[in-house]
Amino acid sequence: MTKSISLIFLLVIAINPLLAQQDRSIVTLTKDPAGLFKSYKFFIQNVEDQRPQPGASVGKVIALGKEVPAVFAVKAESELFSYWSYLAPKKPDTYLPLYITIKELSVTEKRVGPNRVTGEVRLNVRFRWYRDMQPVELSGYQTAANYTRPETAFTHDKLIKQLLDQALTSFQKWMTTNAGKTPSLARNLVLTFKEINHAASEDTVFYSPKRPLIWDDFKVRSAKPGSRYAAAVFTSFGYEGRSYPKDDDLVVEIGLKTFMVKSMSWGRPESRNAGTLRHEQIHFDITRLVVEKFKERLRKAELTIEDYDSEIQYQFLEAFREMNRDQEQYDGETGHGLNAAAQAAWDRKVAQQIEALYSVQ
Repeated sequence: MTKSISLIFLLVIAINPLLAQQDRSIVTLTKDPAGLFKSYKFFIQNVEDQRPQPGASVGKVIALGKEVPAVFAVKAESELFSYWSYLAPKKPDTYLPLYITIKELSVTEKRVGPNRVTGEVRLNVRFRWYRDMQPVELSGYQTAANYTRPETAFTHDKLIKQLLDQALTSFQKWMTTNAGKTPSLARNLVLTFKEINHAASEDTVFYSPKRPLIWDDFKVRSAKPGSRYAAAVFTSFGYEGRSYPKDDDLVVEIGLKTFMVKSMSWGRPESRNAGTLRHEQIHFDITRLVVEKFKERLRKAELTIEDYDSEIQYQFLEAFREMNRDQEQYDGETGHGLNAAAQAAWDRKVAQQIEALYSVQ
């Protein structure tokens, strides 16, 4: 009789391990070598549990006719970090440190009849990484699975594992599809420049060393009211920016334009000679040289992918102020072209700088 009781007790333990686990169902994520990722560019840096009630619990399941907690052996974030890190281990060519946030991970079951249980597993996770210490949101994965099972056979372990596999697979596919297409995956900022020198209107002359100013560019033939000068040229510069992802970089392309406006430039009829025109040409050249200084400012600036635009605008304003100072210095030292020696010195200096600039382009 004693032996029979022992056999019955052992049989109960074999059929229902919950009794040996203090009325809990331990969720086990089996690490199958067949599920290892073959090609990927990320590694699991951290898993954070942001569920309303974080911890080891994932919900409740039906066992022997009653609800019992379904739990991991450790906290959910530790269990999932271990499991996902197994699927996608860090390798020399994996570079994206992936942070995964658990928004929802739950299992619920209901006994609907003799030896009949229905259940649902829900999963909601978000993926991000940190670039320059700033979080960059990438993608997310949300899904649910419903099932019906006999009361003597558990299903939720396999379903939880299946949904976790699908979540990481979905991110791998998203990253593969969007590589080189979305700024959120860019690792570096690459700054490029191009010169815009095609006229957008008949009132504009874009700078070109092959196209010096002529008097016909000065549309106003009378002096500005109250001005005692022989002529004045209105020059300025601006930029057009665009960005696009390329491979692992975000390319920021700056289109630079140096121009003069004909309708705002003037010259007295009696002063339209070669010397006066040359003085005004130097003003145009100085503006072009300031554009090079603007480019150098941007190369030295700490441009980040998160906020490069505001820094570019700031450096543009600083360069614009520098242009005004350089123009005032030029007119001050040459006496607006009346000091022949100073004018000749500026002419040589600026001509050398322009020649050096375009000889390397």
